[in-house]
Amino acid sequence: MAKFFDRIFKPFQRHVALPSSLVPPVVGIASGKGGTGKSMVTVNLGVLLGSPRARVRILDADLGLGNAHLPLGLKPDRNLQYFFEEKGSLADLLQHSRYGVDVLPGGSGLSRLAHLNPSDFRRFALGLDSVLEGAAAVLVDSAAGISPQTLSFLLASDLVLIVTTPEITSLTDAYALIKCLALRRPGRGVSLLVNQCDDSQQGWRAFEKIRDISGRFLGIHVSFLGAVPGDPAVRSALAARTPIVIRTPSAPAARGLRACARRLEDILEEIPQWRKVPSYGRRLLEAQR
Repeated sequence: MAKFFDRIFKPFQRHVALPSSLVPPVVGIASGKGGTGKSMVTVNLGVLLGSPRARVRILDADLGLGNAHLPLGLKPDRNLQYFFEEKGSLADLLQHSRYGVDVLPGGSGLSRLAHLNPSDFRRFALGLDSVLEGAAAVLVDSAAGISPQTLSFLLASDLVLIVTTPEITSLTDAYALIKCLALRRPGRGVSLLVNQCDDSQQGWRAFEKIRDISGRFLGIHVSFLGAVPGDPAVRSALAARTPIVIRTPSAPAARGLRACARRLEDILEEIPQWRKVPSYGRRLLEAQR
């Protein structure tokens, strides 16, 4: 999983970290409803793509009910309330795991953070730049659903990955999310990952339904990142607070996640190494308008 990151890091092998002027690619990971395994997918993709010399940063954008730190065994002693009470910066909250992944955790049971007022959102967005700079890539674990705040995090990303399950309710909500994105940014494509499948064919059939209806009624291209089978090892890994790709790398779900990570790496390869683009925080503010 080092091909993309080695290409970026090679000119800087004598340095400990990537240069802050590098704008990292940002992948917004979303779901139309809860229960799809979105956070599990986010964390494990981050572990597969990251390394000690090219770390991936996860932004837990479920600001009121964040839990992306849990599968990594992290125990933050501060939450976003610390930042909004002006006790310190967002960088003070960054959690470092031993798996090549850092996490900016969300709040825990802080309902007001799920719908920030404009001034708080602006302060948060601008504070992100110092946290995300120097990362090899950023994975945004968004809140489930289609709230305006969630859509802003996704619209500011370079790539949107939607995690669904084969269930009709989950597929319907995934399509609703794609529709909301298409209305705000017509013509922009998304990728789909189908989780908790009985087999790969079930995942492909679910993707075909979303692809066909999105192309027909929205004019939006949906690509297939892959399918991840349902696997009891996932629950065991979550209980152990260890990523499944580390705890049981030969498990069916771990193998499916590795295949998805390879495809994601190929997509990231297409993003130019040096980009004259606004930072993610600036793009967040633009997406709110």
